[in-house]
Amino acid sequence: MKDLIAFYSSRDQAERAKDDLIRSGFDHDDVKVYDHSGKQEGSFWQELKSAFGMADEQDQQVYAEATRRGAVAVGVSFDHDEGEPTSEQAIQILQRYSPLDLDAQMKQWRAEGWTGAAVAAPSAGSGAEESRDSYAGGQAVPASSSLRANEQQAIPVVQEELKVGKRAVANGGVRIHSRVTETPVQEQIGLREETVNVERRAVDRPVTAADNVFQDRTIEATATREEAVVSKEARVVEEVAISKEANERTETVRDTVRRTDVDVEKIDTDPQYAPAREFASTFFADDRYKGRDWNEIEPDAQRSFEKTRPGQWTQFKDAIRSRYNRGQSSTSSNKAGSI
Repeated sequence: MKDLIAFYSSRDQAERAKDDLIRSGFDHDDVKVYDHSGKQEGSFWQELKSAFGMADEQDQQVYAEATRRGAVAVGVSFDHDEGEPTSEQAIQILQRYSPLDLDAQMKQWRAEGWTGAAVAAPSAGSGAEESRDSYAGGQAVPASSSLRANEQQAIPVVQEELKVGKRAVANGGVRIHSRVTETPVQEQIGLREETVNVERRAVDRPVTAADNVFQDRTIEATATREEAVVSKEARVVEEVAISKEANERTETVRDTVRRTDVDVEKIDTDPQYAPAREFASTFFADDRYKGRDWNEIEPDAQRSFEKTRPGQWTQFKDAIRSRYNRGQSSTSSNKAGSI
């Protein structure tokens, strides 16, 4: 089992976060709201520990101080059954309702004199769950974020490379086909035709030797005529040829590649920067400023800050800007992971 817990400055925020979780598919029994009102300290801690456990003494002290100051906790339990919502979805939902940044709150309390002394609550070693996560400043962090002796943690630096290849795709074409058609035609031609005529003429003359009289004779005359003879000859009168040619062209491919940049930042525990931390945790929780560039919102931030600390903007501007950029980077990472 792996659990998350987030703290809010009001009961209304906590209830709205709880309702949103349930609407998103989390089981009603796995989402609880805890506050300190009307409970003895020991019974409150026993109730919270039975659901979520305690990872270490520091968490126990910070949670106790947060609830003593009126914060309300929302806890989410996970069984990781197939089809159930994930812890990443729970973090995104809890973040919508501006949870308290416990790291910043703790530093502010210490600046005000809080020493983080042990409280009257069950011991962290009795049945604490090692897999529990706390929720602070809008992102899930391990219950204890400090490195132990001989321990090492690494953040990978990942960079995308653009690779461009080629593939053949259809780009239109031409298809030709032939068909046979018949067209009526006509030609004129002169034809010769013979006829045989027999004519009897009355003659009165003496017989001559040329007449060859008293001999059998036969004379034949054959008549002929011409008729049209039709023949056809196929001749190629035109050709339709199809061919293909290839041309080379250069195309510019534009895209974006991502890179993981790791910023190394010294943890600021100086009490003099408490105003910057306090202002950033409240002002930048406003949805109007999420995802916007610092240069766009800086005038609004300066006006808001100087309402309570006139003339001190220059002193705290860099610290406020750094905290805003960290928050934006964290939000972008959470959105990318949910895609």
